[in-house]
Amino acid sequence: MLPLHHVALIALQCAFASALQFTQEPTNHVAVETQPTWWHCVARGNPIPSYTWYFNDQPIRTGQANYNVMSNGTLHIYSVNANSVGTYQCQAQAAAEIITSSPVRLKLAEISRIFSTSPSSQSSNLGSSVIFECAISSSPTALITWQLNGNDVNNGRTVTMATGDSTTTRSTLTLSSLQHDDRGQYRCLAVNPLLGPPVVYSEPATLTLIGRPGFITTPSPTTAIIGSTVSFQCETTGSPVARIEWINSNNQIIRTSGRFTATQTGLTISEVRQSDAGYYTCQATNEWGENTAVALLTVTDPSQQVFLTRTPTDQSVAVGARATFSCEATGNPAPRITWNKVGGSLPVGRIEEPAVGWLRITNVQPSDAGIYRCTASTQLDSTTAQAQLIVLEGPLLSVTPEDTVVEEGRVAVLQCQAGGSPSPAITWMTPVPGLSSIEAPGGPFSSVVVTGDGTLTVSNVEVHHAGTYTCTASNSVGTSSAEAYLDVQRAPVLTATPSDKTVVEGGSVFFRCRAEGNPAAQISWRRFDGTELMSDAKHSVYGNGDLMISNIEKQQEGQYTCTARNVLGEVSQSVNLRVLIPPQFVSFPLDQVIELGDTVQLECVVTGDPQPDIEWVKDGEQIVLESNIVFVAGSILIQGVTKVNLGAYTCIATNEAGNNQMTAMLLTPDVPTFTLAPVNTTANVTHTVTIPCRANAREAPSIRWYTATSEGSQLREIGLGKPTSLASQGATTFISVEGDLEFTEVRQIDEGWYLCVADNSIGRVTGNVFLTVNLPPIISNTNSPLVGKEGDAYLLLECNVLGKPKPQITWLLPSGDPISTDPTKYNMQPGSGFLVVYSPNVEEHDGDFTCVASNLLGTVEVAVTVTIRGPPVLRNILITHTDTSVTILCLMKGSPAPTITWLQDSFQIVGNSLSGHSINGEGALVITDLEALQSYAYYCRASNIEGTLSSRIQLPGTPSAPRITAKTSTSIDIAWTGLQPVGHLNITSYRLQYLKFGEASYIDVATAIKATSYRVTDLQPYTGYTFRIQAVNDLGPGEYSLPTQVTLTAESDPLEPEDITVETFETEIHVTWSPPAALNGHPDNIAYEIAYGAVDRPIGQATLLYKRQNDPPLSVQLSNLVVETTYSIRIRAVNTALNKWSRYTGINATTQYQAPTRAIQDVYAVANSSDSIYITWQAIQDRTFQAYHISYGTQYPNASYMYATINITDMTADSALIGDLLGGTDYVVWMTYSNKGGVAPNSTVISLTTKPVSTILPKAQSSDLPLPLGIIIAIAVGCFAFILLLVIIILVIRQRHSGSMGGRFWHTRLNPDALWIHKRKFIPQGAFLDKAFVKQQISSGGSTGQRTGTYDVAMVNQNYQPHDDTAMSTASDYDLGGDYEDASTSTKKKKKKGLRDVIFKSRDNPDVVLVSKAVIGDHSPPPVALNPPTSSEAPQRSLAEMLVPYPDDAPNEKDPSHTDNEKDPSQADISVISSVSTDFPVFPNADDTLKLANELQVDSKQMRKMARKAERDQKRKMRHEAGQKSKKKPSFSDRLGKKFSGKSRKKPVLTSYAQGDFMLSTNRQRENAAMF
Repeated sequence: MLPLHHVALIALQCAFASALQFTQEPTNHVAVETQPTWWHCVARGNPIPSYTWYFNDQPIRTGQANYNVMSNGTLHIYSVNANSVGTYQCQAQAAAEIITSSPVRLKLAEISRIFSTSPSSQSSNLGSSVIFECAISSSPTALITWQLNGNDVNNGRTVTMATGDSTTTRSTLTLSSLQHDDRGQYRCLAVNPLLGPPVVYSEPATLTLIGRPGFITTPSPTTAIIGSTVSFQCETTGSPVARIEWINSNNQIIRTSGRFTATQTGLTISEVRQSDAGYYTCQATNEWGENTAVALLTVTDPSQQVFLTRTPTDQSVAVGARATFSCEATGNPAPRITWNKVGGSLPVGRIEEPAVGWLRITNVQPSDAGIYRCTASTQLDSTTAQAQLIVLEGPLLSVTPEDTVVEEGRVAVLQCQAGGSPSPAITWMTPVPGLSSIEAPGGPFSSVVVTGDGTLTVSNVEVHHAGTYTCTASNSVGTSSAEAYLDVQRAPVLTATPSDKTVVEGGSVFFRCRAEGNPAAQISWRRFDGTELMSDAKHSVYGNGDLMISNIEKQQEGQYTCTARNVLGEVSQSVNLRVLIPPQFVSFPLDQVIELGDTVQLECVVTGDPQPDIEWVKDGEQIVLESNIVFVAGSILIQGVTKVNLGAYTCIATNEAGNNQMTAMLLTPDVPTFTLAPVNTTANVTHTVTIPCRANAREAPSIRWYTATSEGSQLREIGLGKPTSLASQGATTFISVEGDLEFTEVRQIDEGWYLCVADNSIGRVTGNVFLTVNLPPIISNTNSPLVGKEGDAYLLLECNVLGKPKPQITWLLPSGDPISTDPTKYNMQPGSGFLVVYSPNVEEHDGDFTCVASNLLGTVEVAVTVTIRGPPVLRNILITHTDTSVTILCLMKGSPAPTITWLQDSFQIVGNSLSGHSINGEGALVITDLEALQSYAYYCRASNIEGTLSSRIQLPGTPSAPRITAKTSTSIDIAWTGLQPVGHLNITSYRLQYLKFGEASYIDVATAIKATSYRVTDLQPYTGYTFRIQAVNDLGPGEYSLPTQVTLTAESDPLEPEDITVETFETEIHVTWSPPAALNGHPDNIAYEIAYGAVDRPIGQATLLYKRQNDPPLSVQLSNLVVETTYSIRIRAVNTALNKWSRYTGINATTQYQAPTRAIQDVYAVANSSDSIYITWQAIQDRTFQAYHISYGTQYPNASYMYATINITDMTADSALIGDLLGGTDYVVWMTYSNKGGVAPNSTVISLTTKPVSTILPKAQSSDLPLPLGIIIAIAVGCFAFILLLVIIILVIRQRHSGSMGGRFWHTRLNPDALWIHKRKFIPQGAFLDKAFVKQQISSGGSTGQRTGTYDVAMVNQNYQPHDDTAMSTASDYDLGGDYEDASTSTKKKKKKGLRDVIFKSRDNPDVVLVSKAVIGDHSPPPVALNPPTSSEAPQRSLAEMLVPYPDDAPNEKDPSHTDNEKDPSQADISVISSVSTDFPVFPNADDTLKLANELQVDSKQMRKMARKAERDQKRKMRHEAGQKSKKKPSFSDRLGKKFSGKSRKKPVLTSYAQGDFMLSTNRQRENAAMF
């Protein structure tokens, strides 16, 4: 015995096993719109549960549109749409237990077109990590991938994905241990897994890496020949931007100078020497560290001259073919072979190198013709060879003949010229008889000449020259032709002329008038009165010129003129029309009945044109004149008529128009005769009928009707209209005027004999006839009903019928079918209404037989009911379908009436004994369990005392697989074997479906096919299909057959290509397209024709290219185009196997200049001074160049700021000076350039700082210096000395304001007359904008070299007079020098004073005047300071002398206080180089542009005048100073000057300046030296 707890456990398990529960519950679902979907719901319970689905809390009904709840709980949605979105629940029920699933939602698959979160740009250190994130709304979860610079991120990076909410998909990209390769643009790509493409892209994010520089390009080892040029490339990456320095093998930094050019991206060494060999290091440095790359330069001596071992040969190829030129060379080092086209450029995109140094041109075009040069070269030697490419081009008609109109007799010219290679021959095809063709040159033939240039001339044009002329140009490549029509015009010529006509009045006449002419002649007609004839009722004027006159009258007689005319003339022809009138009777003879002996006159009066002649005949013969006959004016008078005179008299009138005659009878009275005798007549009852009777006699007879006997005895007169009795024969008749007997409505009683009597005074005639009246059939009686029994020998049916004609009797079975002619089954007695049925049975004979009687008047039928006792027989099965049930009704017959029972297989259905089945009040079976129909057969059983009948009712079986019998590109013929009926239900139809290859669902083709074959149409070409068939009977459809094998429809013409896109360049267009939506054929058979040409060219002159489908990508490059031209591009697809084409699809595209894609190279910038920056670059070579654009500002370009831009339109310019800047300020500078296509990328941004502003300020002279004792004594001595002292003081003060600045600054005062020197020849045109001055070169900070060449010399306007408020300026534009340190003293550096950064500058008139040019040699000094003008011993030089450089051997007079070892050129006294008035300020960097010259309006004459005045002032001053030298003692002013300066003045010396004598110690001096 089990323990109690085991029993409890078993009971609990049983309870759970029987409880209703879900084993698979629906979950939230995402589906694709318009696609089907299935939602599964499975529950376990006992009994087997049924399922109900709810949508938005409403149950889904069976048969509800778009839904199907399957018996296993699955919900099938046929086509998901917006109305399907919502909440669903599955409910399972087993007996009384119901469970419901949790609500779930159906959503449509979708994805947002933009990312809700895009990755953000970041900057990070090398070796660190960074995280990018992105998010997008998608249902279901999107698939997200990452890209770096357009390529997939697949180098081991970590990518994670997460779902933020029900619709948002997030992805995180983690990059660890960042390297330089990780820099660039990152972005997300998202795709919905259900929807597929298109892909959604996020906004890009840039990762900037901060750290030690890395290399993009490193220098490569190079071997160079002595004297050649070699370059090393070195490009870096990293942030901040690295500074590049090049280091040679001696570990020295290489600067740009001489043969070496060092840039941020490379090192170039020109004129390589053996000593240059060694290692070169590219060192990249930023604030995070440095990195280096090393390359070896090997220098070799040239040892072998370049020699061509194989030279190219001339080639002749056709357009589209390829040409190959060979070129091979030897030499040491190995020569490099290059190709160029003389006077042109090599084709783009069509160049191949089949072997080293060879040139192959593919798809040769006419533009490729020319001379191609092969150059083999090394750094020291080169040699060339060339060959000519002759492009054989098919003829192209450059001048085509045009349709020409010319007058007959004139000259016609048709031009035809063609180009091609070789030169084509021209042949003309002509329409001239006997001259089918003529070659150029040729002729004359029949006035036709063809000249050598192809021109055809017809010297004397005739009509036979008209027609189509075809010009054909042909050469060895092909032919081309064009045609023109020569239209020869001439005046009209009559080709058919009318003639005189005579016509009888009332007739018609036709005048033929035809004409030829060009233009076509217009033909008109005029009649005798000048009226132009138009088409009307009587006249028909035809388009070809003919005239027809109808129904002619006498007044239309006359002359008619036909005229043919065109613009060249007219021609006429006249004709006469004569109208005849035939004889017409005015009076004519009449028939007469007379008595013998009477007198009678037969009249005959006739008119006509011409007047007719009259002739009489009697009885057809000429009249024999008797004694009693007299002719009177054409008439006959007969007196005393005798029998001889009786007969027919005819009057005949005759003229040219014809004859006419009238006949009259001359008779005595006679007995009547029938002209239409009565005849026997048959009529249908109730119809109308007429019995004819007509008679004639010279004495008109009377006609009467009687009823009669068959023997013709006269009975009762009828037809009088007043019958005595309507029931009598012929009572409803009447007699017509002609004598006919008419019945208005024939009755059966009217049948009988009728007699017609015609009589007059002479006698009578009679006619006896019979009237037959037809009757429709009438069934008089039958022997219905009859009762028989199966097994009887026969059964007799009776049907008696009346009618006339006698009716024909036929019998129909109860089924409605006619009885069989088999005499063993049926016997119908001819002429009687009896039917014998042998061996009667229930199935055929139980029911109503039909007796049918018919004659020509109608048909009548009657039913004869027959009851046959016997077992039941099935009459019919009626099946009714609803959404939830099927009702089956069996119609049985039998006697006695059978009882109906129903069975499912062998199970008898009684009431509701079977679930889902019931029997209604009519005895019909109602099935609500529709799935049972698929599994079971049903039986309808009928029983009576005579027997039992069972009828099987079941769905059809499964047909065999259908067969493919024929196919085309759009149709397939299907056949199958018909199914035999299952039970008592016949196959009513077949359903045919197909499955298209690649699709998931079958599609109905036809659902009610009666036959066993079908043609499926509207299929897609070259597409795979499978087919299946399903049989249908009244109960429903059976199972589908097995499908056919996949069958391909035949190929057809493809659809047109799609998605044409173009990318335009200057002379090229890149065309891309997508394949057609349907290729409709094997891809190997599909190709594309690309036709293109300028839109203003005829379509027929388009250029054609071809591309095969299996030759990806689907794109072509259209080359050798004309820039800024619109081209029409049309593409169509072709099936090459069928030669069937699609329609064209096209696009227009315009070639255009391309914006530069590369930034300006070698851009460098340095701070030139405190307010200027000097920038240099590599000049651009661009034929569409427009301008350089230099931008500068105080921040980086991507920040928000205002910056300035300088535009330079000179393409050859390669440097500029940016002025008017702030001293000691951080600036950024970058530049770009533009051409006709757009703007190039910006160059690298250069950061730099302008030099600080000079802080040396002018020192004002103290106004309280103690006066020397000598001055006090002099003032006290006398008034004269006081006045003299006052004059000297005024002079001293004036000298101080002019630049002396106190005694200790005398030796550094600037000469206001000094010259400004600027090397103008390096200023590019158009570079002067604001304070920007363009220069060609810039030296490094420590350079002391001089510049030789021609310079512009400028001096200030000598009319300028400074005011007391003249300003001191420290603007760097005008600085010439500054403080410097004496480098000659090794023990202690002593601060020396050189040229000060101080000049005079007027705030009112800062202008200068260009006066001349000067030549500065290699040994010329830079600008110099001047001694005080008070020194009378300094040698003076004229302006002309000043312009001559100092000689190398000039004497050097030293101060006695200096030794030979104290040579300090910077401290040496400098001689005065100009004695021009000291009132002129100097502007060393003044603008010498054309604008300045225009503003000053100073010409060369004024300049010469100023120079002469300056020389006169010098001479006066020299004479004055010469007088002062004769005095023994120094002047008071000299002593006063010495007192002020604190030291004695030194004697001026003339110093010789050699190259390199000046040690410039300050930055300002270095700048000035560089400028000069």
